[in-house]
Amino acid sequence: MKKEKQIALGDLLVTYWQSLLTGDDMPTISEFVPNADLKPLLPHILILEVGESDITVSLLGPAADKKLPINPTGHSYLETMPSERRYPTMLRVQAMLQHKCGARLEIEEEISEGVFASTYMTVVPFAADGDRSACLVAIAPPDTMAEENGKTEGRPFLGRPMKHFDYLDIGFGGPSQIVEKIMGIEAASPDLAWPDLKTLFEQR
Repeated sequence: MKKEKQIALGDLLVTYWQSLLTGDDMPTISEFVPNADLKPLLPHILILEVGESDITVSLLGPAADKKLPINPTGHSYLETMPSERRYPTMLRVQAMLQHKCGARLEIEEEISEGVFASTYMTVVPFAADGDRSACLVAIAPPDTMAEENGKTEGRPFLGRPMKHFDYLDIGFGGPSQIVEKIMGIEAASPDLAWPDLKTLFEQR
C-alpha cells in the first residue's frame, strides 16, 4: 500500500477521534465504538492498553494478525522491541496521554538488498474509564511493498525496526523537541537486534 494511502487511513482515525471531543476532555476508551466510517480501518486496528509499567496488546485486527507467527493479544508490546527501546517508548506513550496528542511512526525493514518496506502507523490516545485503563488506538496498514490486490503479502509491523517517530498534533499541540531531550529519548535505532516474535511468545 502506498505511503499516501497509509497516511490517509491514519487521518481517518484522527478525524474520528476529534469527533468524540467534548471541550478539552480527551475521549475515553469506552467511547471508542467504531462506526461505518471506520470500516476501512478495522482490519488494520491495533489497541494497546497502558499499564503502570507495561503496555499490553489488547486487540489486533485480522489483516495484521494473520501475518504473525502467533496472536500477540495479551502479550507485552514492549517485549516485541529491544530492551533499549522499552523505556523511551513508555515515556513517549505517557507524553501522548498527558499532552493529548497522537503520533506517526515509520517502521521499516530491508526485505532484500536495497529494497525496503515501510509501514506508516498513526496512533491516537484514549483516557481511562472506570475499570478500563488508558489505551492507544493505532492503524497498522499493509506496508509499501504489499500490493493492494493482495497478490503480495506485506510483512507484520511487530518486531520491525522503527525508522521515524513524530508526535502528531490532533488538536492540543504536543511535546516540544526540548521535552524529548529532557526525557533522554534518542532517535530510533534500526540497528538494534529485534526479538523473534515466535520464540518470544512461545517462551511465555
